[in-house]
Amino acid sequence: MADYKDIISGTISTLVGKAKEFAASDTVAGIVGKVKSVAEETGVAKVYEDGANRTKAYAKIAKLTLALNGEREELNRVYAEIGKLYFEQQNDAPEGYFAPLFAQAGELAAGIAAKETEIQSLKDEFAVKAEESADAEIADFEQIVDATGSDGAAAEDKAEAAEDKVEE
Repeated sequence: MADYKDIISGTISTLVGKAKEFAASDTVAGIVGKVKSVAEETGVAKVYEDGANRTKAYAKIAKLTLALNGEREELNRVYAEIGKLYFEQQNDAPEGYFAPLFAQAGELAAGIAAKETEIQSLKDEFAVKAEESADAEIADFEQIVDATGSDGAAAEDKAEAAEDKVEE
């Protein structure tokens, strides 16, 4: 078993050594240098650099837009809180152009309350029907059990009567 390990480790060492020699050779260094010079001559490096700069700018724009939207949401939340507090304080005596808005808010609140009441009554009605249905299912189950028991007893009686006839 040790022989195989030695053979494998020797082969790997040889491959690594050859790869290092090839990377250090003039051929590889020449190829890399040639690629760099062609890239610089044809403007590929500038295109790459422009693309990288543009990508960075778009990433920064996206980050700033995200931060801006977060701040706008927070500002809207603060405005809503201010409006809610003012509405609660001035609900009894709205002034000027707030009066129609207060009336609209009152109508919306009344509509919401009516819908909540309707939802609760439907839930209550459903709960009562569900209880009745469960009671009916239990009663039906008991009737089925009783009927099955009666049928079983009748069948047993018939079987006993048949046995008695056979014995006579």
